[in-house]
Amino acid sequence: MGIKINIGSLNDGSQTLDITSDAKELGLQEGFIKDSLDIKLDLFKTTHQLDIKVNVTGIIFLECDRCLEKFEKAFTTSFELVFVQQSLREEAINEDYIRTYSPHMKSVDITTDIKEAVILTVPMKKLPDEKPDGSCSWCGREKDFWKDILIEKSDDDDDD
Repeated sequence: MGIKINIGSLNDGSQTLDITSDAKELGLQEGFIKDSLDIKLDLFKTTHQLDIKVNVTGIIFLECDRCLEKFEKAFTTSFELVFVQQSLREEAINEDYIRTYSPHMKSVDITTDIKEAVILTVPMKKLPDEKPDGSCSWCGREKDFWKDILIEKSDDDDDD
């Protein structure tokens, strides 16, 4: 199905669209996001150009790098796309956020762009937030618990 914007039905000027999407529509694996994603599109259309500012919010499921338990992490990400009408004499555009479209196209598909933005929200270090006392907000364990495990493991490695 995907998320497509019908260029022909848009009036010139500024418009806002609020969309709800899910993992299946974006082609993400099942169980990656909780419930649905809220997508806000700020569109600005002129005769030969469409500017889209995209803001995506939702909750993703991650596996903690310390305890391997699944936890939820809220995220918000935003990006901008510019669709420029293609002419016969136009040179190729080498910008990631600028796309060309044919004057005969009725819609533009932004599904892949939203999917990639959601995937890029996954942090390299997957840890739940910490409480003010330094314990994990998800499993409740304190940093000292993990510190002791790491020290024991490194001591065992020295015996070899």
